[in-house]
Amino acid sequence: MYSQFLSIVAVLATLLVCLSAEPLGRHMGVMAIPDGWRKTHSMATPQLGGVAILTGFGIWLVGYLAWNGAPPDQLLMAVLLSAAGLAVVGFIDDRHEIPPASRILMLLIFLYVAFALDPELLRPVLHWHSFGDGHIPQIAFFVLLSMAAVGLVNSVNMADGQNGLVGSMFVVWSFCLAIVSDGTLAMAAGMVGALSVVFLVFNIQGRIFLGDCGSYGVTFALGILTAAAHARGELPLETVIVWFFIPVADCLRLVVTRPLRGRSLFQGGRDHFHHLLQDALGMRASAAVYIGVVVASSLFATLLPGFSLVCLSFMCAFYFSFAHLTEFGQRAERHDEHDFAAKVIPLQSANDRER
Repeated sequence: MYSQFLSIVAVLATLLVCLSAEPLGRHMGVMAIPDGWRKTHSMATPQLGGVAILTGFGIWLVGYLAWNGAPPDQLLMAVLLSAAGLAVVGFIDDRHEIPPASRILMLLIFLYVAFALDPELLRPVLHWHSFGDGHIPQIAFFVLLSMAAVGLVNSVNMADGQNGLVGSMFVVWSFCLAIVSDGTLAMAAGMVGALSVVFLVFNIQGRIFLGDCGSYGVTFALGILTAAAHARGELPLETVIVWFFIPVADCLRLVVTRPLRGRSLFQGGRDHFHHLLQDALGMRASAAVYIGVVVASSLFATLLPGFSLVCLSFMCAFYFSFAHLTEFGQRAERHDEHDFAAKVIPLQSANDRER
């Protein structure tokens, strides 16, 4: 009964923030202002989606930990303190730009906080469904997790450029995680999924954007829960790769192509995968295709992990069929800001300060 009550309170807290997002956003100074290029929405919009989700999730975590007494659940403590810390970094970045190197450094610091609070995250074993378990040196596993955390958070931040995309990914990843895991891990994942649904309803309408607070904090929390499920042997590595393939592959592509075009990796632009889909299919259809592929592939790999590698092959073909690297790179450089503003409609999220 208490668990149900706590879940309802968490959902209501997230709903309240979403309903009050505009006055709160103006008061906190986190309104996304249209610029007619990458930020093409029609009016100033609050970037409080992450605050909404993490407020509800924080209430649930604190309530659950308090109710269950000592000793506290190590995983939930790690998620609570590390994700909250990184969410604060993201919120500050929404208000005042933080240099990329500083953001990465803070991400690593809070990742190491999570490792200290829950050492079980550092089991040096790679669990494969198709190949069995592979043991690697502790330091190599530590480095691998660090690189994965930095890559995932920045990849999702880059993908947050159109309403509904990242919110939908949060929902499907959370519920897939709840399916494969059990205990408090499954409960926490399900809670993130439920709160993300509330945010998604408002985000699709263009009433609230995720903000860096969300793309950092919520993604980090899901990453820690995913790492814990893998460490426990509940989640094979190939399934994880399928879940995060599109945003991570797009980030890796830009790491290569932007320097080749003489651009900074952290300079925003219209060379992301959702932009490629928009050019090919239009705004609405591109969002439906992007979300549909991520949802279908994630569910398929979760329910049938033995076919994850097959699923991954199809996703590679899908992704690279649209990612015309050289051709699009040349075309993107010729885009005029005014021509772009005239072609799009106000469905693209303002939180498109991709890095």
